[in-house]
Amino acid sequence: MPGLANISDKTVMDTMTKVNEGASISTLTRVSHIHLFGIAFIFFMVGWIFTYADGFSLLIKGILIFTPFGFLILDVVSWWLTKMNPNFAWLVIIGGFGYSLASTVMIFTSLYQLWFKNCRLQID
Repeated sequence: MPGLANISDKTVMDTMTKVNEGASISTLTRVSHIHLFGIAFIFFMVGWIFTYADGFSLLIKGILIFTPFGFLILDVVSWWLTKMNPNFAWLVIIGGFGYSLASTVMIFTSLYQLWFKNCRLQID
């Protein structure tokens, strides 16, 4: 049949069943640096804006501002751990979800307070 591989040929079968080793060490190094510095800068800016938010104690603000950085480090470290053992792939998901959730809370809180907090509908 056209489009189907000839699996009776051993060389074709070896090619099809080759295990994907993931990103190379040099690629992981490059991408790790880009993510650590680029995304950390974004989290820094979001955290800085969030420091002006009302309604949060200093402890809660500090925890929310620190959380994305902690999960970012977990995320990048888990890429390297997954390279050694695929069972660490769950940490990639946890790290990405953690920093996304914490930064989303800060972003939406800041935007809500900037745009809607003191808005009053005035009808004359």
